[in-house]
Amino acid sequence: MLSVLLKEKILNDEYAEIFADLYGKNTANAQKERYVKAVEKFEEIYGTDRDIAVYSAPGRTEICGNHTDHNCGLIVAAAISEDTICVASKNSENLVKIASEGYAEMQPINLEKLRATVSDEGTTRGLVKGICAGTIKWGGQCKGLDLYITSDVLQGSGLSSSAAFENSVAAAINGEYNDNKFTAVELALISQYAENEYYAKPCGVMDQTTSAVGGTICLDLEDVLNPKVTPLPLDLEKFGLVMCTVDSNASHDNLTEEYASMPKEMKDIAQIFWKDSLRRLDLPTYINHISFLRDMVGDRAVLRGMHFYMECKRVEDLCKAVENGDKDMFVRKITESGHSSYEYLQNAYVACEVKNQPMAVALSVAQSFLQDIGGAWRLQGGGFAGAIQCFVPIEKVEEFKKYMEIVMGENCCKTIRLRKEGAIKVID
Repeated sequence: MLSVLLKEKILNDEYAEIFADLYGKNTANAQKERYVKAVEKFEEIYGTDRDIAVYSAPGRTEICGNHTDHNCGLIVAAAISEDTICVASKNSENLVKIASEGYAEMQPINLEKLRATVSDEGTTRGLVKGICAGTIKWGGQCKGLDLYITSDVLQGSGLSSSAAFENSVAAAINGEYNDNKFTAVELALISQYAENEYYAKPCGVMDQTTSAVGGTICLDLEDVLNPKVTPLPLDLEKFGLVMCTVDSNASHDNLTEEYASMPKEMKDIAQIFWKDSLRRLDLPTYINHISFLRDMVGDRAVLRGMHFYMECKRVEDLCKAVENGDKDMFVRKITESGHSSYEYLQNAYVACEVKNQPMAVALSVAQSFLQDIGGAWRLQGGGFAGAIQCFVPIEKVEEFKKYMEIVMGENCCKTIRLRKEGAIKVID
């Protein structure tokens, strides 16, 4: 659709129902303004009267299964309303051009030169280049595109702004040049490939799959190349709960080694038994060899292994709670997950920075408010920094926000709305 016509349709509320479904009725007007602004910015950069489409990919929140993905484990996760939108238009230059809100325009990607290089590592351009290469690797086409990208998924919040970005670009290439032939899981695998091979981050596929598929899902990664996705009928409103995040204001800078230590220590244990992950090692064998393992890998690694086994069992229990509408079990398993991450996985704070433990402080304050009123609290995402996740009784949300702000600062607490849709073309 021509950009000028698209803006007119948005302003005339022709997409009001779509915006309400994606973002909620209370924010539909704000999203209308956001989309118009994105189209106008596209025009400013690439010219007017272009034939454009708009794609969206949501952030995601992990609900249970903290750091089980890198050992082929089980996770419950959900897509959220905060998303990345990508305005896309074909070009005839065999180049992919990328502009992102708040960032300088990047050097175009020559589609005849898609080999990964050291200069791609850790760069947004490298991610897009990897998605182009991944699309071709998975049997698709990738030709010239002009892209403008904007996101309201907060970076460093544990809501996976990176997966939302990756999937919005992958969806645009899928829609513009591949007739949407790739499934949501294939889009996720393409995005993960980009992050692993081009961005040089050894992530699992949980973030990308949840963002691409949408809704609330149980993800079984026993076969990481063919993840099993089971939709879950989670309705927090029926449970009388609202999901909130509380920002600890702790930075993710210089934490790469801390994050890498968790999968490494678990896999070190698995490799002692000639396995590639803890999923291939049964719990009785693990328990019977703990004394030996303590000498081989140390106690922290042993405790992290225990977290893996117990957390995967919690995911199974949580799925049953959702399917049975059992709120008490749901709240109990969320809280158990939080304690296990803190006590066994040990990613509530950095051990060498014991004077600075904002995540642990946020968890303790949230617990003091929620533990006697049917709420739940846990670490969100990778841990060490970013935000915690809380499930708050609906009638207590405003009081909870004020309570947390006393300790963690103004506007630290945000409500999170879950989203049914994954990576999609919003407007054609």
